Amino acid sequence: MLFKHLVKSRDNLDIDYHSRAEHNKSIDLNMNVILFVGMADSPHFAKWLQTTRQEFPGRKILVYPSDRPRFKDSRILLRKKKRSRDIVVFHLVPFNKLNFAFYFLLDSLIGIRWRSYFLARLIIKNKPGIIHFHEMQHGAYIYNYISNYSKIPSNSKKIISTWGSDLTLYSWSAQHSYRIKACLSWADIVTAERQEELVDAQRLGFTGDFRAPVYITIGQNSSELKDQIKPSMRKTILVKGHQSDTGRALNVLQAISQLSSQLNEFEILVYSAPNAVQIQVDMLRNKHKINIRVLPKISHAEMCSLFHNARVAISVAISDGLPGVLVEAMQAGAFPIQSENSAGKNFIVDGENGLLVDPWDIESIKDSINTAITDGLLVDQASILNSRILQEKYSLKIGVEKLKELYL
Repeated sequence: MLFKHLVKSRDNLDIDYHSRAEHNKSIDLNMNVILFVGMADSPHFAKWLQTTRQEFPGRKILVYPSDRPRFKDSRILLRKKKRSRDIVVFHLVPFNKLNFAFYFLLDSLIGIRWRSYFLARLIIKNKPGIIHFHEMQHGAYIYNYISNYSKIPSNSKKIISTWGSDLTLYSWSAQHSYRIKACLSWADIVTAERQEELVDAQRLGFTGDFRAPVYITIGQNSSELKDQIKPSMRKTILVKGHQSDTGRALNVLQAISQLSSQLNEFEILVYSAPNAVQIQVDMLRNKHKINIRVLPKISHAEMCSLFHNARVAISVAISDGLPGVLVEAMQAGAFPIQSENSAGKNFIVDGENGLLVDPWDIESIKDSINTAITDGLLVDQASILNSRILQEKYSLKIGVEKLKELYL
């Protein structure tokens, strides 16, 4: 029955979820179970799970990976051969490398539809009171194929947490908009890192409970900047090297190419750089004689150390939620240059504790970098302001309370 349903189903644009699901509203649920669908190797997702386990010690937590989990960085989910008693992670097979291979093979042959089959079986067996999807494309899309299956309880509370660009960017794409509309038709709660995402959700017909800002990284306890190099004395510039659907690192590098004479005293480090960005970095170093290089993959601790020695941290994208690099920069005293169309504008007052730029405006990016490397008073004052702003807007206490409200 389930297999036949998946063969016939499609994530349809014309969905009347509430009328079609009347038949399975009376299924008894296990209110003690929370099922998470998300990217198991993501440290952000792992932090959310860790906090949920800490705040709800009596709940059973099920995790259905929406990625191809390697579990290298997910020590919260799997502690080598020992599973946590209150977190159970779905596996196709019990060996991590073989599990990854099966995921890869099935994704290549069938796409994500096979994931819906096993997700449905997991839901039918456990009847979770809450199902929480972290991110749409890898998580919530899977549920579209089974949302009207007769054995799936429609009375589970279904939560979707958007990750950055799900609504603000992909809801305008012909390839994604009808899938997102389908997701919004069955979601009871949608969380976002920016209040502005409500406009796009409503445009696609969402009438449920919208909550923002709810940060995927929850929050943190900020510490005072002590025994650190004064930001104006630092000689490193950090550049996030993403060039992708959203990332626009090449625009930053173009702006840097126009500042070669002003950057003689600085070393520019580019991280998370794909091949196209690495080639451009090589050109800047060899042709323009700029002291710039691409960082190899390093540990989180090493990355934190770099932020604490950076004068400027630049991250530019055409769409984003709350960038983790912005939080890292603010906490470490590095002066942030951030896209104006991210959640960064909720943390940065342009020209006071950072600079906001149009990701397409290379001249604006260039001027912002020039300001950050020449105005020592600005970067020093910004580091003091940013420590306070994080305490006010990104405290762990506030984030935990918002998390708890979702599940109570």
